[in-house]
Amino acid sequence: MVAASFLCFTPLHARAAGVTVTRATLANGLRIVVVHNPLAPVVTTMLNYRVGSDEQPIAGLAHATEHMMFRGSKSLSSSQLMDALSVTGGDFDADTQDAVTQYFFTMPSQYLDIALRLERSRASGLLMSQKLWEQERGAITQEVTQDNSNAIYRVYDKMQRRLMAGTPYAKNTLGTRYDFAHKVNSPQLLKFYHTWYHPNNAIYVIVGDVDGPATVAKVKQIFGNLPAAKLPARPSVHLKPLVAKTYHDVSDQPFTAVILGYRMPGYASRDYAAGQILGDVLNNPRSAFGSLPYTGAALFTQFFGQTYAKAGFGLLFAGVPVTTKPQAIDQTMRTIVANYEKTGVPADLVRAAKLREISQLEFSGNSIEGSAFEWSQAVAVQGLRSPNDMIAQFKKVTTADVNRVMRTYLDNATALTAIAVPKSAGAAAGSAPMAKENNAIPPSSHQPLPSWAQSVLAHLHVPQNTLHPIDQTLPNGLRLIVQPEDISKTVVVAGQILNNPQVQEPKGQDGVADLTSALLPFGTTTYGRVAFQAQLDKIAATTSAGTSFGLQVLAPDFDRGMQLLADEELHPAFDPSAFAIVQRQAIGGLTGEMKSPDHLAEVALNKALYPLGDPTQRFATPASVGALTLADVKSWYAAAYRPDLTTIVVIGDVSPAQAKAVVSRYFGGWTATGPKPNVYPPPVPNNVASAADVPATGRVQSTVRLEETLDLHRTDPAWPLLQVANAALSGGFYSSLLYHDLREVHGYAYSVGSSFFGGKVRGSFTVRYACDPQNILPAQAQVQTILARLQKAPLPAVRLTRAKALLMGDVPIRAASFDGVTSLLLGYATQGLPLDQGTLDARAELGATAAQIQAALAKYVRPTGFVRIVTGPAPR
Repeated sequence: MVAASFLCFTPLHARAAGVTVTRATLANGLRIVVVHNPLAPVVTTMLNYRVGSDEQPIAGLAHATEHMMFRGSKSLSSSQLMDALSVTGGDFDADTQDAVTQYFFTMPSQYLDIALRLERSRASGLLMSQKLWEQERGAITQEVTQDNSNAIYRVYDKMQRRLMAGTPYAKNTLGTRYDFAHKVNSPQLLKFYHTWYHPNNAIYVIVGDVDGPATVAKVKQIFGNLPAAKLPARPSVHLKPLVAKTYHDVSDQPFTAVILGYRMPGYASRDYAAGQILGDVLNNPRSAFGSLPYTGAALFTQFFGQTYAKAGFGLLFAGVPVTTKPQAIDQTMRTIVANYEKTGVPADLVRAAKLREISQLEFSGNSIEGSAFEWSQAVAVQGLRSPNDMIAQFKKVTTADVNRVMRTYLDNATALTAIAVPKSAGAAAGSAPMAKENNAIPPSSHQPLPSWAQSVLAHLHVPQNTLHPIDQTLPNGLRLIVQPEDISKTVVVAGQILNNPQVQEPKGQDGVADLTSALLPFGTTTYGRVAFQAQLDKIAATTSAGTSFGLQVLAPDFDRGMQLLADEELHPAFDPSAFAIVQRQAIGGLTGEMKSPDHLAEVALNKALYPLGDPTQRFATPASVGALTLADVKSWYAAAYRPDLTTIVVIGDVSPAQAKAVVSRYFGGWTATGPKPNVYPPPVPNNVASAADVPATGRVQSTVRLEETLDLHRTDPAWPLLQVANAALSGGFYSSLLYHDLREVHGYAYSVGSSFFGGKVRGSFTVRYACDPQNILPAQAQVQTILARLQKAPLPAVRLTRAKALLMGDVPIRAASFDGVTSLLLGYATQGLPLDQGTLDARAELGATAAQIQAALAKYVRPTGFVRIVTGPAPR
């Protein structure tokens, strides 16, 4: 039966965090929330199905369904789905949680219709045949195996299942190799899909530069004929009594991890807001827990966890040097909890946490994709009307509430403990990364693009430049770039001091740059460390200091925020006791790092690529850092921290004149002495082909890096030509030669990527892939074959056009967040490029011919010139 979707069409309008919100519910029950955010001509669509691992009868079934949503339907094949997405230049992904499964697309807003039609194609009629599942099972099994090779994930999973015992929240969301091989099948997948994937069980959140009512009308037109369905009852929650337990594991990280686990309130609890504030209090660097890294008791700390509707859990996490016994930090954390339960948490930290939680809402509009996630979290997961709803709850929280929640939930007597110690402090240990969700489907055959996507290729053009920064230079040589944006009442500042420690650090002082940066948060000549953090807390601001520095602050407090940033950056205390702490921590951290495969792989790569004695072969060691003095740090700071090497980018609700006045007030007196230091390494000849293998115990697969040096500079006319070539090599799906050949045709690799780098004096070309050891050499041979073929024959017209389409679509997406804008502008400025370089590149890319690209590849790339570094099992 087709629902009469016009019956319940009720758009509403509201204001939230400076943006316009339009809501509607179709007659078939599909809820729509459209948030107009004009930051960039970009849109993120996120369809939230209110089903996840809570409802699955088999471990990983919800996750498997998520993967199969990319395998095609009766109305659109997997190749058409992937190809239609790739020509927009957009991004996509999905994630499975306990109560929701989310599917999102981010692309230029002019292609909203494509995003909606792609999503509609799988809202009904999904194929999910046994053959398709068997094809997808390999990919999802690799994801499971990789995650389970990470010690932190393993102990996290064990703690979650025990903390949430008796509830559906204890179910395995990721899934297991056994269940995917023996229990999950086409009938189970189809049953789960047909039971839960219905419009009346979904919330569509759409954020970006789109018109609310018009978008609702378009969603109604495309999704309105989907029928609603009766939904089964949700599983009940019955928490079992918690009994303390300790888990031990061997870690592949360069530090020892100690974790304490406690139950916490769920979203539906009256204690939820107070629990969030408690977490913020514990993470505050002024708290007893948050200050542990500043006292030398830990390398880092964090309180985090997972919240569900009717329960949750929180984890006190500390990382300590491999030379430290874990029992010490375990007892320290327990003592902190016990002391706070006895005396109560500081009321000042509660006030600071409340202010930050409330103020943080203003920053939500600073990223289109981030805003879509935040709205989905609030509406689809927490069951709120908008993220604003939490403000009232946070305002009501008192210090007494926080103390009550702490004394109720953080019970040391029932706390779980997990200790993950590196396998051997004296042997190399791999740092197994968590698997990144990869839903890309390499189709074995390609159907024509659907009619509603073909127009993209027919009307390719350079996107309009939406950035118009004001570029100024202060008398002391500091460059100031201001991009006014009024999407929120916030200001974000990003600064960069041009530097290269491997070139600049004095002989025998390797590591002095990092040691200096690590000292800056320990206080200024005006405020001690704790007092400085208190000043930031008063205005809910966040700063970072070093050769890369920054500020996030509400617009009314921009002046005070910049004053504090300048104090931290320009007037460090360099206290001898703080120096001793930082030096000891650095030595402990390097002791683990020196044995890690990732570090050893970097050493091997630089040794093979560059001549003996090259600056890239300099690395800090425990010995070099241990020999440093405070005088060395002060000398480095005086030489490297200079205004005439500094660029500051300011974006947000501030005028160029105001920004210049404030920056001049606090940074204008900064001076430099002596000539500017050289920050560039010397040119180098092309490398000789070679190979090295770095064992990494615990790695599921080998990670392979093929790299070669190039005589390529960022300003070379060939740069945009090579970007088009790279888009054809590994950008997108149908247009990706490497992805097609290595994964689709031969099955050598699960993922593959490539990139060109061009600096002022050096360049490089890199191909990375992950695969089983027996496929390392065949995959490399295939890479070389593809590159050689591109040098002998031009790119086919269809691949060339799709590569250009991908690059054009990516232009506005890069500027769809404050962080993206600051990264672009800082990158252009520090490379000496025009601030509209993105537009200039796009014009050159769009005008590139197949013959020009072929010639550029023949000139710069050497298919047989790679250095191959294998981390993990060696080739066989």
